[in-house]
Formats: sequence, C-alpha cells, structure tokens
Amino acid sequence: MQEILQIFINSTEGMTRNLPEYAWPISAVIAWIIFFLLVDWSRLRYTIWGGVFASALQILVDDAAMKMNLYQVKTLISVLGSSVFFTFGVVFAIGVLFAQSLPVSRWLQVFNILVVVALFSVEEYLYVKIGVLKYLNWNHPASIFIDLLVFTSFTWLVEALGLNQAGCVGRGGL
Repeated sequence: MQEILQIFINSTEGMTRNLPEYAWPISAVIAWIIFFLLVDWSRLRYTIWGGVFASALQILVDDAAMKMNLYQVKTLISVLGSSVFFTFGVVFAIGVLFAQSLPVSRWLQVFNILVVVALFSVEEYLYVKIGVLKYLNWNHPASIFIDLLVFTSFTWLVEALGLNQAGCVGRGGL
C-alpha cells in the first residue's frame, strides 16, 4: 500500500507544480463568459477588430518587456512568451467589449480608462501572487502607468477607426 501511495504522489507531483498555470485558462473562461453575456452581436463584425488590435498590442508590449527582462510569465501555452489564454481570452474579450462600450464624453472616457486599468491592475496583482507572473526588473506602479498609456492609446484607436460607431446612434455608446 505504501508503494502505491508513493507512485500516486510521484505521478501527481508534476500536476501540482503546474497548478498555478491554470490561472490563465480559468481567467480566459471567466472573460469569455462575461463576453457572451455583454457582447452586442449586431455590432460584432465591426467591434471584433477591437479585440484583434488589443491582442496584437498586448503581444507587442509583453514581447518587448520580456525581451528586456522586465518580467516573465509561467504558462501552459504561449505566443511570444505571453499566455495564449490571456491574449485570446481576457485581452481579446475586453478589447471587443471596450470598443463596443466606449463613451462619447471625454470625461466618461477618462473614467472608463481608469476603471479598466484598475481591473487589469487587480488581475495582474493576483497573477503575481499566484506565481504565474514574476517581476524581474519591474514593479506594479510601472505596470499601471503602462496600462494607462495603452488604454489611452486604444481609446484613440477605437475612435479613429470608428470601431465603436457601427450599429449605434451617434458616436458610440454613452
């Protein structure tokens, strides 16, 4: 019996070492559930580009940061070092929803950016605590600053390309 227990422990050791990496697919599933609950299907053929651009922007930023040895990501499946589940789960879904719900008012856009950055900041903090994201030459305030720049730029891109206008009255959501 002791030998069987030891075989079981040895066989599950690899699974428990990889357990934190399951944070990526879990967050992707949560993001896709939120996506399916909130997406405006009539506008998706236009706003899907928000998800594509957000994913591309995230891959570029993360690839550059990891090449500069700022942080590293532990993941099950990666694309240029980033978690596939994060890129095509959380980032893609939020990119589409962000494009669909971008307010017309500049002040509401600022508020929207601050809320999304705060949510991403909490998520990143949890990834660090779980151990799937490790800061090497980086810190959380720097990440918040980069997120502010990225979402401000993304807001401009959504407006400039008109991704938030298709299928709605006026210039976007609110």
